[in-house]
Amino acid sequence: MTGQNGGAPNNPENNFWLWGIWGKRVVKAPFLTQKVPGKLRDIIIGQNFIIALKEDGSLVSWGEDKVGCLGLGTEQVNVQDPKKINFPSDFKGKIVDIKYGKHHVLALTSLGKVYAWGLNEKGQLGLSDQQNRYEPVAVEELRPYTVTQILAVDNMSYALTSHGRVYAWGDNTDGCLALEHDKAVVDKPEPMMRMQGTEVQKLVVRDCGGSGGKGKTVIAFVELAEPLPPKDTIGGFEQPLGGAEAGQEKVVLSDVMERDIFEGVDLMRQVMDNTQDWWEHILKVRHGSPYNDNPLQSDDSADKKDQDGCTAMQLDTYVGLDQLEDASYELDKFIQSARSQLFEIRKKKGTKNVKFMLSLFMDDCKLRREKIRRTVAARQLIEHKRAHASAGADDPFSMGRDRADTYLQQEPEIISQKLRAVRDLKSYDIFTKVLQDSIAEIFEAKMQVLGLQNEVLKVRSGRPGDVSMPSLRIIMERWADLKRFSIYNLYQECNLRGQGLTFNSDDEMFSFLVSSSDAKIDQIIQIDHDRLVSRDSHVPGLCYELLTENAELRKMCNAYQLKVLLQKAEAEGQKQPAAARSGTRHVTELTTV
Repeated sequence: MTGQNGGAPNNPENNFWLWGIWGKRVVKAPFLTQKVPGKLRDIIIGQNFIIALKEDGSLVSWGEDKVGCLGLGTEQVNVQDPKKINFPSDFKGKIVDIKYGKHHVLALTSLGKVYAWGLNEKGQLGLSDQQNRYEPVAVEELRPYTVTQILAVDNMSYALTSHGRVYAWGDNTDGCLALEHDKAVVDKPEPMMRMQGTEVQKLVVRDCGGSGGKGKTVIAFVELAEPLPPKDTIGGFEQPLGGAEAGQEKVVLSDVMERDIFEGVDLMRQVMDNTQDWWEHILKVRHGSPYNDNPLQSDDSADKKDQDGCTAMQLDTYVGLDQLEDASYELDKFIQSARSQLFEIRKKKGTKNVKFMLSLFMDDCKLRREKIRRTVAARQLIEHKRAHASAGADDPFSMGRDRADTYLQQEPEIISQKLRAVRDLKSYDIFTKVLQDSIAEIFEAKMQVLGLQNEVLKVRSGRPGDVSMPSLRIIMERWADLKRFSIYNLYQECNLRGQGLTFNSDDEMFSFLVSSSDAKIDQIIQIDHDRLVSRDSHVPGLCYELLTENAELRKMCNAYQLKVLLQKAEAEGQKQPAAARSGTRHVTELTTV
């Protein structure tokens, strides 16, 4: 244990007191060390050596260490007096932090660069090899990043970057580095992909306590509480509110604290002004504009509604669909603006209330947008439901031959267009999905009836015809769609829907593509719950079974093909330089393999 400036604070050479267990020795009485001139910021104590970080950012070391922890070169492994540790010629800035593992040292500069030296048998120096270093060497894998914190735990090393990403390297026995693989030795820094979705704020090492405690545990904080006030302001709980102990000095704010407070108040004012302006627009979208720009619309059987007395639900029900689309677009802009504001202040201190208010505003906008989208989808389906009443309602058997032929050629095309429009609609809940499937089945049944009527008229007039052809035509169309399906077309369809197709790992990409492929194949063959509607008695059931069996085989083939493509893409990626490789994967990588 140590106590810096223990008993002689006025003497700059009285660096620190030392006592406790040191190596194989026990220092029973506090010992004042007077080795280093000047003030010290930090020290690390090894088995038989000490490294001190001075106030000017330089390092000195003394003692004995045979694996290079002194950082003085191969010739100086036993030094009695402190000597300055020299860094490479390209070194810039100054050292702001040092950490010591089991037998290796890490140093962090003011510019966010990491240097390492000492034992390297487990790759804990992160230098892409397992050779010991007797002088500081830059960790090149971390040079592109700004490192804000370093940790050295036994034969393991960690670094936290300014973007909140954690890198780990060194001894990975039993997977203790928590990386994506179980390689025993990791000789260069690798990102911890399991924490990809979170932004880490701080790393802490804790010894396991209790009677059976053993080893060390690394904790990564995602959300940090505001720092505690200075210790001289803690307490006074026994005083009345607003009171203070007698003789307590008045706290004088520094220029930095005053500036931070002013910036915080100004930021709060700006966000409040922006949010108030956005909220006024939200109220207009909910209770007036853009509805008041257009007269309320209703069907022919309904009376016009009094606009002033309408609720938001009535406005959504009767207003034009183009107005609802405009309202949804306005809400999208509000969400984007609030998200940008939240991104700007996410790292600023004292903004918890502002963040909460912005998050609450965004949630309200999202709920409102979701309600509008569901209303639009339901109303579009209702319009299609009304349209199917007149579709295919004429009787071709009561028409003349020429007129019947024209009718049976044109009407299926009209119904087919309506069917495609229904299938292309996006449903947002289970109720609209069921309605969508029901309307689509009705249009399909009408097309089947028209086809059957056409074949019957052919037979009556002495022309060749087959009453099983309409049902076979449906199977043939589904079979053709099944053969045209491809992973690349699925990717393009996802892009058109605006889905983000960037993934944190190959497994995540594989899972998404397989599930999307299976869902698309099921949609193509249209596995209906009601066989009375989806299957025609004129067609043998074997045809439907063959179609279903072929679809299942295609699912398995797609999964196998995707796995092969991912492995090939991974092999191609390993051939690229390290700087060209990214921690995320994109579907376009498969399309170029």
